Amino acid sequence: MIRPLTHPTDFEYELAKSSILYLTGDSEVRVVVLENQDYRFLVINGAIQSVLKLQDPKALVLPHQLELLAELPQLAPTARVLELGLGGGSALRHASYCYPQLYWCCLETNAEVINLYWEYFAPEQELAEHEIILSDSLEWLQKTPARQQFELILCDVYAEVQAPLLEACLGRLSADGVLMVNWLPHLQPQGNKSLDFFHWLSAQQNLQHTMQKVKGFRNQIHRLTKI
Repeated sequence: MIRPLTHPTDFEYELAKSSILYLTGDSEVRVVVLENQDYRFLVINGAIQSVLKLQDPKALVLPHQLELLAELPQLAPTARVLELGLGGGSALRHASYCYPQLYWCCLETNAEVINLYWEYFAPEQELAEHEIILSDSLEWLQKTPARQQFELILCDVYAEVQAPLLEACLGRLSADGVLMVNWLPHLQPQGNKSLDFFHWLSAQQNLQHTMQKVKGFRNQIHRLTKI
């Protein structure tokens, strides 16, 4: 029986019994793909970016993604989704199996990560409605036509997330759309004091905001909608 991964120590246990499939690195970025009999991992600079459950590729294994993707069942079948940050493509792969009619656009800044997705993490069938674009998220949002609106935007980048990026996301959100943000306190100048930042942003942009902490992990999932 495959043990569920519900705590950081569970992931450490699985990584410890995994073998390396791919390894590269320079002075700034170290990328590793590992696998054991149950899971395949993408790890960048020591942080797990994605997990593939080999016997159930559609499964969401990382606990924060259960909160981040909670809006998917509420979307119309052909709604438009924008994802910032591919990683190993867990969300995109889940959508390929469970929501194949969604238009899904994913922005990723690292070409190596995209190549690793296609080689180690992609579903067997590629869907025309799903695309991956090599681009900085903020640059893409600023240069593409504002008429491109999305019913759901997922900000799941392993990086600093501040007002310019979130404001650009909000500019692409449909009137009844939802912006979901995976906030990692150790990467943000505000640290764990995210509520002050999001309260300020909500007041500036006339938004409704809620936050959910992921039990046992550092992740905070922030949900923003237009009032």
